[in-house]
Amino acid sequence: MLNCRIVKVLTLFVVIIPRPALGDRSLVDSIKDRDAGIRKVLEDVDPKDGMDCLSMGELDIIFRTDNYGAPKVGVMLTDPRGRRIGFDPLTQRAWQEFPEAQGYVDCDDLHGSDTCRGIVQVCGPVSGTYKLEMIGQKTTTYSVSISARSKELVDGGKVHSSRSEAELNNVTIRARSRDIVMLNYSRDPREKVTAQLQHPLHAQRSDARFHGHGDVPARRGKL
Repeated sequence: MLNCRIVKVLTLFVVIIPRPALGDRSLVDSIKDRDAGIRKVLEDVDPKDGMDCLSMGELDIIFRTDNYGAPKVGVMLTDPRGRRIGFDPLTQRAWQEFPEAQGYVDCDDLHGSDTCRGIVQVCGPVSGTYKLEMIGQKTTTYSVSISARSKELVDGGKVHSSRSEAELNNVTIRARSRDIVMLNYSRDPREKVTAQLQHPLHAQRSDARFHGHGDVPARRGKL
């Protein structure tokens, strides 16, 4: 895990709105909604170490392709604050800008298929919309499984968290092309993770299943 911290300077801009525009209720509401979304992203505290996965939640992404060996796609995950983790096989560049996250390829052959899977694990993900970029190294078919756990809540002396999952199966991607999957994650136990493939042609050919589970005891462990 990478324990470095990346400090970004936020520049504040003063926007002058003409007085007549302030009478437009829809405009005022849209500005309020935008500001509320920005505050929500900034209010979530980043994890300090791997043990914070227990209290702040986690986001796990597992991907594989229809071939022997390592997946023939790369992935790039960008969080609501613009931080990235992943590897682009087309440019041979890698990123790890998250406070607590890791990505690796697991080639343990559990089912005798000789197929490896890629794994991205994020500890204490902030609430908001994530962009998952699937990058085709060769023409292939990929599947993505997303598992999300909310922050912990104490109820009746017991610690619980909510878990939800989403799957996107059998999506064909061409060599040197890119698909975008938008993920919505929240630390709130009442919210479930959702995912939407942005490429309409691929979406028609894919078998996407999005589902959530109820409250489950928080898993004891670390990434």
